[in-house]
Amino acid sequence: LEGWHAAHSERFGAERWQDLHHAMHREVDPLLFLNPFLPPIVAETLEEEYSLVPSSVPGAYSFEMPENPTFQCRLEEFPHENAFFVEVQGPAGDGVSPFALLEGAQLLVAHALQVEEGDEVLDACAAPGGKALVLAGALFARAAAEGRRLTGRLVANESSKRRAAELQRVVRRYAHPVVFEAHGGGAAHIIFTSADLSTPSNSMERNGPYDRILLDVPSTNDHVLLKGHGANTLEQWSMGKLKVHADKQVKLLHNALWLLKEGGIVLYSVTALSKEETDDVIEAVVRKASGKFVLEILPLDQHILCMVPALAAEQTHWGTHLLPDTSGFGPRYFSRIRLVKRTHAAVEHLR
Repeated sequence: LEGWHAAHSERFGAERWQDLHHAMHREVDPLLFLNPFLPPIVAETLEEEYSLVPSSVPGAYSFEMPENPTFQCRLEEFPHENAFFVEVQGPAGDGVSPFALLEGAQLLVAHALQVEEGDEVLDACAAPGGKALVLAGALFARAAAEGRRLTGRLVANESSKRRAAELQRVVRRYAHPVVFEAHGGGAAHIIFTSADLSTPSNSMERNGPYDRILLDVPSTNDHVLLKGHGANTLEQWSMGKLKVHADKQVKLLHNALWLLKEGGIVLYSVTALSKEETDDVIEAVVRKASGKFVLEILPLDQHILCMVPALAAEQTHWGTHLLPDTSGFGPRYFSRIRLVKRTHAAVEHLR
């Protein structure tokens, strides 16, 4: 515990760390993310029944639970991710779940990838599924509602077999059935895989290359450690564990670069506070990629910055940190990296 406090006090300064530590003790109210595949009339009913007020994040709202039992939904909780998913029931319409309750920072990270219709997208560490729902909506919701032919693909991957099964169950509740249908002998528009990005050849590679990759890697979750959920307590924290995490994160991010098309973007995201798992990882990957790739660290567009409450996104040397004492979001760090071109003897199909 003393080492955890000392490390972060040194990084943020004693006064800032006191404020940040206090903010991390506060409960984070999730936002209600309306299922983008809902029929408009059902969405309008939910807006009224849940007293929805738009937040700074598109498609997400502050809310009040309704008194009408018809609209009270049963929730499945994933406490470590601050995520709650709704069973298909009641007013959902078209056989899809009506909404999810998700932490604002994870919604913002998915929006920051800026996917568009027609993109080939990989969510490499997708469980429990909240960010995948945002990506699927951006890729397919409008075309599905308008009856147009779908384009693009979302590969939702989770290396843990158990969590991969949970991920698939969640996403199938929310997305329109058409996205899971194979057309013309091709693959479906949402594909589920359970591969390890640290291995040299896997199903993620076979479904690539990709225009966009979301890499929300396993990391130290200081907020969960502080809350002491189950075996996750501050007694488990050590600088040695940070280094173990960071070494694996560097490997995963470097491997993700090989799955990108030229011009493609990978967004690296973690819930850690430490510099070792944030900026230091990006710096190490940039060095490791030298001679193989030309990379560009992308700034956040203004419309993404405006999604952060109080415009409180904190720019670091290599990315952006959202911290709860200033924004109410996080802790959440992310960095957007564009693969400008390959400088090694690349396989032609990856160009």
